This record gives sequence, C-alpha cells and structure tokens, in this order.
Amino acid sequence: MQHALEQGLFPPTLIEEIRQEFVYVDWDPYSGQRVFFDAASGSCRPKRVVEAMAIETSLPDQQGRANPGSQHAEDVTARGIEDLMIFFGARSGQTIPGWSSSHVIFRITDAVLSSVPGTNVVTTGLDHASVRSAITQFSAKYGKEERIAEPNRDTASVEIDAILEKIDRHTCFLAVTHTSNVTGEVYDVRTIVKEARRITPDLYVMVDGVQYSPSDVVDVEDIGADAYVIAPYKNYGVKGCGYAHVTDRLASLPHGKYAFKPATSWDLGGVEHQSYAAWSAVVDYLCWLGRHFTTSTDRRTLVIAAMTAIKAHQVGLLALLLNGTGDVPGLTDMPHVTLYGMGDDLSRQSLLVGFNLEGIEATDGCARYRAEQLRLHAPGHDPFFAAMLQQIGIESFIRLSGSHYNTPAEIERFLRATASFAPSGAARSVVGCAS
Repeated sequence: MQHALEQGLFPPTLIEEIRQEFVYVDWDPYSGQRVFFDAASGSCRPKRVVEAMAIETSLPDQQGRANPGSQHAEDVTARGIEDLMIFFGARSGQTIPGWSSSHVIFRITDAVLSSVPGTNVVTTGLDHASVRSAITQFSAKYGKEERIAEPNRDTASVEIDAILEKIDRHTCFLAVTHTSNVTGEVYDVRTIVKEARRITPDLYVMVDGVQYSPSDVVDVEDIGADAYVIAPYKNYGVKGCGYAHVTDRLASLPHGKYAFKPATSWDLGGVEHQSYAAWSAVVDYLCWLGRHFTTSTDRRTLVIAAMTAIKAHQVGLLALLLNGTGDVPGLTDMPHVTLYGMGDDLSRQSLLVGFNLEGIEATDGCARYRAEQLRLHAPGHDPFFAAMLQQIGIESFIRLSGSHYNTPAEIERFLRATASFAPSGAARSVVGCAS
C-alpha cells in the first residue's frame, strides 16, 4: 500500500510498521522502557540487520577457497559493495572499507597529503574530531599548513565564504562535514565543492557524511567530492566498519595495500563479509520502506523514496520539537532553553538539536531526562567534541538526535519533561501554555 505524507509525518499505521521492524526501539535490556533520542551516537537497528549479522558471523569459511561456503562469502561481499554504490548513488568510482568511519578518514587523509602537491590543507572548526585529528597529524607529518575556517559564534555556523577564503591555488585538500554534529545544520556541500574548485580546479575534497547520510538522500555524483564517508552504525547498521565512496583518481593514489592487487584496491586482510551482509540488510530495509511510496522495483529508486520520506518525517518531528504540539509549547517558546545554531529553514536541518537548560549543567540535565525515561546525550569534555565546542564558546550541551522511527507522541513527552525543568518563575509561563 502506498502512503502520502501529511505535513511530512508518516501515517500512524506506517510508523507502527516501521517500529515493528526495529530492535529496542522503545526499551533496552538494561534500563527497560525508554524513548531513544540518541540516534546520532548510533541508531536502533532493524531486526533483519541483526539476523543477517548473526547468520554470517557463524559461518567459518573464508573467501578465496574452493568450497561453496567461500563462494557464498564472496557473493555476500560483492552484493554489499553493490548496495554501497546504490546507496551512494554512484555510477563510477570505488568503495573503501575500514574498521570505522574515523579509520577511513585517516586512510584517505594520509593518502592525499602524502602524495598530492600543495602547501596547505583546509577544514572547519565544526568538523568532527576524526577529521580534525587526521588533518593535524598528517599535515605535520608531510609539512602542510593546516587552515581552519572558524564558525560564526552568533550563529554557530561555518559560512561558505569563511571556507572559501582559506583556499588558494596551493591548497591540496579540503575536508568538510555535511551535517554538524553539534547543531544539526546541513551544509550545502555541493556548492562548497563547486566554488572551491573554481579556486583550485584539481582540489581533492572529502565530505564527512556520517551525520547526514541516515537522514536524507546521498548522491555523490551530484556532490562531486572525491570522497564521501559514512558510518553504518548510524545508518541502522552495525559497528566495526566504516565505508567511503571515492573517485578513481583518489582510489589510485599511493596508499597502504597488498602487492599484486590492483592500484585501486584498499582491502587489507581478509574481508569481513558479515559487515557487508549487514549493510545489504540495511538497504533491504530501505527498499521495504521505499515500496510504501513508489511502485518501482529499482533498488536505487526505492532507496531514494525511503530516504526522501525519512527526511520529510524528521522535518515534521523537528517542527513539532521547535514549535510545539498544540498541547505543549516548543523549545523556541521555552525561555529556559538555549538552542545552538538552529536556522529557520528546517529542510536545512537534521533531527539533531543542541541546547542547554537554564541553571542545569548538561550532564545533570541528561540525568533528569533519564529519570523521565528519555535517552539523550551530553557531549562535552571528550576527544570527540571538545574542539568543536571551544569554537562556539560552550563547554557542554545536551543533544537530542532522533530518527524516523520516533513519533510525535515521543516528541511531546520530551517537551513536557523539558517544560517541567524550567526555574519556578519561568515554569509557570511555560507550563501554562499546556492543556
């Protein structure tokens, strides 16, 4: 049955079907019933992903052997790579595997900086620690100048011009995030890539798509970067692997590889076919969801339909989160809530909101939410967020990050809890809006 989205939200019957597809969508074995608003730290997983991983992990056969089990492992890997290309929307290029998205980012950065001429490298102050750390380490190793485009503290956003002004004809590498880990802002990476190459036509560009890719359509051909990185565990998949799509020119750069393998091969050691099986199960799930919105049987068309619907549902939830439900006010109407970097165009935001509560330290705030069976995260003094937060002048914050399996009722539950955390004077005006 095909569905039409009303105000961006999934119909109640479909959202229930979606939630039935997932494991631990509303409870876990350690804390019991809870609402999961920490998808940016790792999403819930479809049952089919867990089942695929369990089945393939139990098989002992390795690739390259003369037996049916080995052939099966090779077939699973080939299908997984094909499904990565489908998800990326790639008609050319290669995929690169790693132990994590950070591992892939380090490998790509090392390959570019070690062999591409140029005197400087550009990234932004709001890029993830994996990008910043890789650039700092390899810039020092290969004698490149590290240039950081800093965010505007008033908007907690890095403006395109701030990035472009750091680039010159001696820049060899640009690394930018597609969606901010702090504010949820979606950056116009297509324009960034296009304008950067007006300055340096042969510039190598890497896009960190880890936070963006679970929430909207990825089209690497349209973006035009040399590398686009994802983390499957945030895309409803499993941990222990990371992938990138790369152009053939980047894949051909000198890099750590086995002798006698093709120049574009980035596999090191035995390929972990079970991770590819889990990824194919993710794409299977997206195709299942896509069939609710299109009659096409083409796998890429189904993925596009699913991701488009996911984006619309999450924008609908974000609108409720910010503006309220009618029964309870939204975050923008709560004077005790400080939001970071939230723009007016919700299509340019993911369902990721960074905020702080008046008079409540972020970790204490998360503890209060946990007491209300709401799971959020308080990034702060850790290697992943410290540099980014320093750039916008805060020490810590509370992050709500949702997904398409979240419901309007869960958003309202969060808003009611947040309203109750207001200081006594503000609480009367905020809670008084609810009925």
